[in-house]
Amino acid sequence: MNLSRAVGYIIRNEQRRTERSQETVQESTIRRRFRNEADNRRRPKRVCIRNDVEEHNCGTMSEQCGFCGAVYWKEEKNTAHKYTKCCHDGKVQLPAFPDAPELLKVLLTENSPDAKNYRQRIREYNSAFAFVSMGAQIKPPRGTGPYCYRLHGQVYHRVTPLYASDQHKESYGQLYIFDSSEATEKRLSNNQNCLQHVFEKLDFMLREINPLAQSYLQMHRLVQEHPTTSVKMVFLEDKNLICGAIMLLLYALIYL
Repeated sequence: MNLSRAVGYIIRNEQRRTERSQETVQESTIRRRFRNEADNRRRPKRVCIRNDVEEHNCGTMSEQCGFCGAVYWKEEKNTAHKYTKCCHDGKVQLPAFPDAPELLKVLLTENSPDAKNYRQRIREYNSAFAFVSMGAQIKPPRGTGPYCYRLHGQVYHRVTPLYASDQHKESYGQLYIFDSSEATEKRLSNNQNCLQHVFEKLDFMLREINPLAQSYLQMHRLVQEHPTTSVKMVFLEDKNLICGAIMLLLYALIYL
């Protein structure tokens, strides 16, 4: 390579670095995807077919732990012929899960049109009734490897104010201060593939059993009765929580 070509190569590389440093996350993701697709088209496809591979069948998970009832395959016994990967011979005891609301049992297990629609659109239903939205800075890793969902910094949750404004349209926790039918209409406008009467049943259930929904409504009533009073919702962390829970939400009303 002569000197002029080498200099041109260096200049082009510097230009590419400058352009890539100014890319947004979305532009960088799209560029990498196109580059990976082009690389895959150029690579020769190698297919290896083997007929001498023996099939291994672990059987059914018919074995149970004598302490907690966890199920195992027979080959999972340790040298002492025990199953210890669940509760360590009864030394770890977790409280039983609370019974699910009857409505959720029906929607998750039955084969009615309502239940099928709920299971098919379960993410839409979940998002429609969420109290907060997730926020994070997505940062794809460098290199030519497969794409992975990578977050930079801290994952956080966005909580909307109690009342909507020009910057904050009615959504998330704000919908719980509306009448049930009005809240259902607003949710349905953003999730038109869901069913209205299923929305109404889920809204009624959450208003009955969810303390956060009740707290939003209580704050709204306090503001209506005392317009000059400022109300806050406080989240208190409990360090004694176990089972992977991060925080216990204790809802307190503070008057300023």
